[in-house]
Amino acid sequence: SLWAYGGMTRPRITVVGGGIAGLSSASLLVQSAYRPIVTLIAENFSPNTTSDLAGAIIWPCAKGNVGCLDERQQEWTRATFQYLYSLYSSSLAGKLGVVLVPVYALSDVEEADPWWKDYVLGFRHVGTAELELLCYPAVKSCWSFSTFILTCNLFLSWQLEQFTTNGGSVIQKKLESLQEIDGDYDIVVNCTGLGSRELVNDQQLYPVRGQTITVRAPWVKHAFGYDTKYSTLYVLPRVDDVLLGGTADVGNWSEQVDPAVSNKIIEQCCRYFPGLSTAPVVKEKVGLRPGRRTVRLEVDDAITKYSTVIHNYGHGGQGVTFFRGCTLEVVKLADDYLISKGFTALSAKI
Repeated sequence: SLWAYGGMTRPRITVVGGGIAGLSSASLLVQSAYRPIVTLIAENFSPNTTSDLAGAIIWPCAKGNVGCLDERQQEWTRATFQYLYSLYSSSLAGKLGVVLVPVYALSDVEEADPWWKDYVLGFRHVGTAELELLCYPAVKSCWSFSTFILTCNLFLSWQLEQFTTNGGSVIQKKLESLQEIDGDYDIVVNCTGLGSRELVNDQQLYPVRGQTITVRAPWVKHAFGYDTKYSTLYVLPRVDDVLLGGTADVGNWSEQVDPAVSNKIIEQCCRYFPGLSTAPVVKEKVGLRPGRRTVRLEVDDAITKYSTVIHNYGHGGQGVTFFRGCTLEVVKLADDYLISKGFTALSAKI
């Protein structure tokens, strides 16, 4: 049965999914002025989520999605940058692993300046003389700028801590369908990524397989990305390691590490960072990005009989770049729904 509306009754909300979309939604919803009772349900938590496998560099591009130019996605990106600038400038930066890194972004295609150039710091074009000094190839286009890399395991641990400290409760289980919890909550927020293909039967979702290698290379302090017609190569320095990648295999469901792919990634990265040839390998990993033509962030009244569902999934390789903006939109949709049902806002905690 539905929980009583009106008066000072506290609404009940569950968030399904333990990655960055789910945890950031849960940790913000539990602080809502409507003082909801919030439960987080997930099969996996950090360090065993897709978010933990991400490069997690805030660099808007279209990995696993077609185009990233609509205004909504730009707003999500802007909100994430704004949030990470505030965290980076706070005493929490070290605990959360929010790292500001210089980037060289190379491309074999002549590219117009990106729409996000004013969100990053120090955006500029790099000339051939500088490329030669670094032994980088003479490409059609090279940009340099500084942006954030998020250390997801540290950040997700903090978000979970924030969530439980503010009264949220956690259930570790795999849901087979949303019907299992229909009516137990006023609102169900679905942040299950690629899992939504089964959970809500969304056949528009597809995997975009990414294979990466982490190495110990503490002398590497700048990020590097090289887009060619055939591949994307990247080197991303993080708090404790350096991530080498990568692949974007559309439609590939394999979560097994392919040794031939690892060898190719190392060989290509060593071409531009020869010192990596002696760097000890820490781990080889595979993650499946939740590819979809567009992100699904909307209210869905049709899928369940009693609860209202808010979907927040299908971010492709942009889950970290979009996460804060998407979370704010989820909270707004939830608040609008609670207002429409006569719930009363108590003193705001946000």
